[in-house]
Amino acid sequence: MPRKKTAKTDATLCRNFCQYYKPGKNEELECQGFVVVHRLIGQGRSLSREKPRRTAVPDPQTVAGLKDRVCAVCSFQKADCDFILSGGTASPCGGYALLFHLLGSGDLKLEEIE
Repeated sequence: MPRKKTAKTDATLCRNFCQYYKPGKNEELECQGFVVVHRLIGQGRSLSREKPRRTAVPDPQTVAGLKDRVCAVCSFQKADCDFILSGGTASPCGGYALLFHLLGSGDLKLEEIE
């Protein structure tokens, strides 16, 4: 079952990056990408959650590592993740989308994602 958001989390990431986000509906649930981003921020990392004009794209090896570190442990992955269930043709969650961009831009390294 997907995890519930804590009171301290905000919807900026979801609003700016997640095509599945619907204000007022299931706002207590969080994807693993959201968990990772907020963990990094909680550890003192300054990560912009503003939507870029153009998404930076990481290399294929980094993308595979991102899927291993985020998607493989996400509670939505088995039955509720359109991105995984479609083989990557559907939009990913907002957390994944932001991490993808940050990795592509060099603002984040794969090693920083637990």
